Amino acid sequence: MRNRNTSSLVVALTLLCVPGFAGPEHKNLQVLPKTITNDELKKMMDGFTEQLGVKCTFCHVLEQYEKDERPHKADGRRMIKLVLDMKAKKADYFGPRVKEAVITCGMCHRGKAEPEPFVP
Repeated sequence: MRNRNTSSLVVALTLLCVPGFAGPEHKNLQVLPKTITNDELKKMMDGFTEQLGVKCTFCHVLEQYEKDERPHKADGRRMIKLVLDMKAKKADYFGPRVKEAVITCGMCHRGKAEPEPFVP
């Protein structure tokens, strides 16, 4: 079982897609832990691109990943916080019977940048 910090990392969004990206000197991390490793960040960013069906430049200015000029980057930060909250309060979101819901961006996005409305 993963520790809580590692599990939180699998959920989130912020900066990377460039080989050789500098390590714990990551710039402008506002939601993700400042101690995140290159490998953890790369894995997370790869997950976002796959689960949303987008490329890095959807959220980031090419080769200036610390910049906040793209509105999708702010959206991504809000979504990371939402997913972390959902993981922390599973029963509040999914009912008291849910024990081990796998909560990721792909749960709603399903490979699309803009998720389709959920219709029960």
